[in-house]
Amino acid sequence: MLTRIDHIGIACFDLDKTVEFYRATYGFEVYHSEVNEEQGVREAMLKVNGTSDGGATYLQLLEPTREDSAVGKWLAKNGEGVHHIAFGTADVDTDANDIKAKGVRVLYEEPRRGSMDSRITFLHPKDCHGVLTELVTAAPKDSAEH
Repeated sequence: MLTRIDHIGIACFDLDKTVEFYRATYGFEVYHSEVNEEQGVREAMLKVNGTSDGGATYLQLLEPTREDSAVGKWLAKNGEGVHHIAFGTADVDTDANDIKAKGVRVLYEEPRRGSMDSRITFLHPKDCHGVLTELVTAAPKDSAEH
């Protein structure tokens, strides 16, 4: 069962400038940053708030590390802005299978590693009213590095 909005993914051309905007404008600080070679992105997770289920809500800022990455292609076509919305779930496998059974295309056969050692998959935007949708199961508390 989906429990919360985990994060909103925002594609940007310059991660450092975008982080500074969110810091100066809203007071959000970087909670975690990493480079995900598989997805071809450099990212920063800015924590917005905690939630009652022990999770949190973030803004995920994404800068492509290569033009042929999904975010790189998206930026070239659309420019900066909201790239996807992610919903938190305790069990990404079960929820992805349940949603797939309802006729929504799931983009990964098996969930992959996401930010902060989470497990993720995506739902096809054409099946979700034009919104690229991610499902996220957070890593156990003791395994996530900041």
